[in-house]
Amino acid sequence: MLRSHLYLAFGAAGLLTLSAVACGDDSGAGTGGSGANNTTAGKQPPARPSSGGPGDGTTVTFGTSKLYLGIKTRAGVEDPKAWADFGYDLDGQITEQDFSNHCKPAGNAPPKSVFPDGNQGIDNSFGKYLLPIIKTAASSLGGGDLEATLNESITDGSFNIMMELGALGTQANYNPINAQLFAGKEGTPPDWKLVPEFFSPPLTPGNTVPNPIQSPVRFANSYVNNNTWVSGDKGTVQLSLNISGQSFALNIRSAVISMDLDGGRTSATNGVIAGVLDTEELITQVRDVLGPFISCDGSAVDGILNQLRQGSDIMKDGTQNPNATCDGISIGLGFDATKVNVVGVGELSDPAENPCEGGGGTGGNGTGGGGG
Repeated sequence: MLRSHLYLAFGAAGLLTLSAVACGDDSGAGTGGSGANNTTAGKQPPARPSSGGPGDGTTVTFGTSKLYLGIKTRAGVEDPKAWADFGYDLDGQITEQDFSNHCKPAGNAPPKSVFPDGNQGIDNSFGKYLLPIIKTAASSLGGGDLEATLNESITDGSFNIMMELGALGTQANYNPINAQLFAGKEGTPPDWKLVPEFFSPPLTPGNTVPNPIQSPVRFANSYVNNNTWVSGDKGTVQLSLNISGQSFALNIRSAVISMDLDGGRTSATNGVIAGVLDTEELITQVRDVLGPFISCDGSAVDGILNQLRQGSDIMKDGTQNPNATCDGISIGLGFDATKVNVVGVGELSDPAENPCEGGGGTGGNGTGGGGG
């Protein structure tokens, strides 16, 4: 049976500290310049509040209770346009028919098929182009409802994404809030154990929780505006989609994460993870990770790689450049979350087997691996 797990994993070099560009103030992520059909920014995360001090409450950890890949709406209805509501306007322009201020399409892709945005200028080519390709690959491995299988892995305790917000009180505004992210496994919700490979070096498995937990993915400058938490400083977050034991990494650059907190600080809704994927890095991942499952000699992978390249809609730094070929793919994912407890450190995962070596691959072990 196909197992599809999505969890946060720490990429190796350069990600211990996130860049010091405030999420709500990043002018470099693009007005798009003159000539765009609408340079008024579309959907953006709430800006950093002008009032409100540092956190004045207790540490609260939220774990994902549901993830939305863009296959279904938040109401649970499968819709080919569901992706259009997940993410943010990354390039600072709402694109409908005028593509003159965009980068040049890769692989001679038709501009009208690549550049039109989702609702409110949302940039999410991952949902528009890549997700259907992943669904096709999943189906070839015997998978059914990719998003449902993913969320079953949360409810059965296989994995989770956890966000720890320090000193979170009940005020509507806080600036700043010290936050960090973890990956969870071996859960009996609401209790979860940490994925040891998420940390570098990996944590020692056991029932003792490190005190303090020092996550490699931290948001020291995050904030809360009118009860919406925003990660603040942009950085790189690695998400891994685990297909039949193979870890498929999505390195999301210029990443911003947000979620609406309830008054009691026990749950969150309307969560968003948005950013940009490096096209060629993604293509390498597909070739190396999914290629052996499709064709051990690589002959059946070329068509998929060409489709991925044609889905490039932005520069990998989050801007638009009419004089350059697009080399990035925008991405937007959704989530809901609930308050959870960290109760220990999970076991190290067994390395996945290559189906082209030693006669066949493994069925997913349900735990996933660490980043790297």
